[in-house]
Order: sequence, then structure tokens, then C-alpha cells
Amino acid sequence: MSTAFAAGVPQIFEPDYYQRLHDIEERHWWASGMRDAMAALLRDALAGKRQLRVLDAGCGTGYLLTHLQSYSLAGDPVGIDLSPHALRFCRRRGASALALASAARLPFASESFDVVICIDTLQHLSPAGADRTAIDEFARLLRPGGVLYLRTNSSRGHAPLTGADPDQYRRYDLAGVSNMLEAAGLRVERATYLNMLPGTWAMLRERVRRSPRAAPAIGPGLAIRSYPRRLSWLNGSMRGVLRCEAWLLARGLNLPFGHSTAFVAQCPD
Repeated sequence: MSTAFAAGVPQIFEPDYYQRLHDIEERHWWASGMRDAMAALLRDALAGKRQLRVLDAGCGTGYLLTHLQSYSLAGDPVGIDLSPHALRFCRRRGASALALASAARLPFASESFDVVICIDTLQHLSPAGADRTAIDEFARLLRPGGVLYLRTNSSRGHAPLTGADPDQYRRYDLAGVSNMLEAAGLRVERATYLNMLPGTWAMLRERVRRSPRAAPAIGPGLAIRSYPRRLSWLNGSMRGVLRCEAWLLARGLNLPFGHSTAFVAQCPD
């Protein structure tokens, strides 16, 4: 990850960041569990709908684009990312409807998408306030009745951020993001935390490790790594935990705590 960023420019991660993201997207328990959660949360909003026009705003290495096609949700989903490294991975996966663009300035006509998806991008948009601009853009692009799925990080249970430039990285709670969605004219259908049990463990570990002499390290990069072969059983166990979360979400229950926040919002008809 690059350590120097120009003022007002979103963070562009180096190629090794996207290589790690590519490596964990298909089989890592966290990545697959987050897709299960998304499917559960969108189940009612997209029931019976197929071949929708879908935008993935901040598409990363493009696994979600191919995932959407495999379920016939989107005929030719569109992906945008501000990193050319990310788009190169997308092309290797066969994606073609791609644009080099910021989520805060989207090069598409108003009311041109049925679904907009934005995953783990909001917290990185720069400068401060670009997150609100991006949500306004998502609302602009949605057709009447269209759906936004937004996932970002969580401030709940974390110690306050120290050493982080708010122009480059932020954390969110449910109320704050819900307020931004409603201010953009969207109706919030679901707002929940995700990754509850692993998030609880990480929170406790963070509290134990805190030292009055040193601020907690802040790194907006990808902390997840693939497990070594001897720990492959743990990947399956953790996947089972997140499947339980998805089962609860599919039954209309929202989770009270977690490492991530997720929202389903709809553009009024």
C-alpha cells in the first residue's frame, strides 16, 4: 500500500493489495460469508427479478461482477474503480463493461441502473464529504424502485481512530449512514451490522492490546490473509458462523454488532 497520498485524492492501493484481494475473494470465509449476507439482505427487494442493469461502484478485482452474472441477476454488470490495477484484474476475469472513475463522480446518465452495489469503498473516498457525494450519486443513478446495497466498515466496539486522516479514512455507525441515505432521498429498508462473532473477538483483542504509550495502528488496507494449509479447517468453521448470520438476516433480523455495516435502500417509485 502506498504511504503517500495527494491531498483530496482517494487512496489507490498498489498491485500487491489487489493481488491479495483477488486471492481471498473466491474461497476465504469472510468473502464468501459477506456474499451470503448480501444475498440474504437483498432477497426480498430483488425477488423474481432477473437481467437487471447493475453497477458495482468500487468493483475491485471484479469477482462480484462474475458472481452476479452466474446468478442471472445482471446481464452485463458494469464495474467502476479508480484503480487501473483493479480493472486489470477485472478484465482477466472476463469483465468488459468497465470504467476508470470515482464513486463520487459517476459517468452515467441519471436513472440508468436498477441496482447499485457499493462494497467497502465509502470509507476510503476522499476528501471528507465525498461519501455524501457518492451516496447522492447512487441515488441519482437509480431508476424509480431501484435498489442500493451499501456495505462499509463499523465504528461500533472500536477504540476511537487515532492517526488517521479523515480525508482518507473513516468509520461509520448505522445511524450516520442511514441519515446520509435518507438525505439523498432514499428509503432505508435494512440497516444492520455484519460479522458479529469475529468482530466481537477482534474488539476484545484490540482492547487488550491497547497501550497508553502507543496509539493503535491504523491501516485502511486489507488485513485478511489466506490460511496456511494446516489451518484450512478453520476456514470452513468460520464460513459456518457467517452462514448462521445470513440465515438470521434472511428472516428479517438485524445484528446488533459487527465489524461491518450493511444497508439496503430503495429509490421511491
